[in-house]
Amino acid sequence: MIGENPESDVAQLVQRELGSLPETEHTQEVDPVAKVRELLEITQDQAEHLVYESKRLYIDRMRERFSNLRVAERLKRTNPFLLRIRAAKTVEDWAALQVQSALYASEEEAVGHLLETIAMICFPGGRTPRYTDDFDLESPGPNGEVYGYQIKMSWDCMPMSSRKNLSNTIRNVREKYLEEDVEFVGFFAPCYGKATTTKVPGQEYISLASREFWERVGNGKKDFDVYVGEVCALLCAEFREEVMDTLVPELIRSLTNAAQHEIGDSAGRLDYTRLFRRINR
Repeated sequence: MIGENPESDVAQLVQRELGSLPETEHTQEVDPVAKVRELLEITQDQAEHLVYESKRLYIDRMRERFSNLRVAERLKRTNPFLLRIRAAKTVEDWAALQVQSALYASEEEAVGHLLETIAMICFPGGRTPRYTDDFDLESPGPNGEVYGYQIKMSWDCMPMSSRKNLSNTIRNVREKYLEEDVEFVGFFAPCYGKATTTKVPGQEYISLASREFWERVGNGKKDFDVYVGEVCALLCAEFREEVMDTLVPELIRSLTNAAQHEIGDSAGRLDYTRLFRRINR
């Protein structure tokens, strides 16, 4: 049973940390649909769709990823040097740290998709791109142009190879729209971290400042990114509890039991010699 090994201090700390829900200004009894509608100033149908999508993205994606969490894969991803620094003493400690890593990675992926969904719902005139290559959102420009947005979590999420590909895609899409006598403008839209809007010579896209992107999404509403953050926290609190109650404890148990004979001793403690030899064969 989780936490029964008195030496599993790390496992207990990790589970307490994972179980901490985000703080919001609202009580747990709040109707998420009503609050999302208020914060983002969207319709009832849009708010219901967003709450439904957040549940699908958050819970269903994590359930799918966690169902494929295997001991061999997690051992391959284990940094044995960091494990010692983090004072892992038991196999359960190792399992808890692996679940924490997988949960945070899954959560970041889910939030990224949630932000794309929020942008699609809230952006004035936002629609699914006609030519979907590399673009997540399309909207009408002020003078009849078509604006295409590639949305990423941050500027760092775009390596040089992707920047080159985006420029090539914009050239191709621009040619298609020119056949209809329509101008196309491509944007790279990081959700956080970029302070200024820029266009580097040789690149076909405009890199939006993160704040400017969210102001466009919110139709000019000041600090719209703050409201989006509140929505993410609200929906995370709504669904993270279910993940913690149903998925995480069982996953830690199953990983602990499966890895015990490979990296542990008879008392459930980590055998670091076996662990290093299992990872660095």
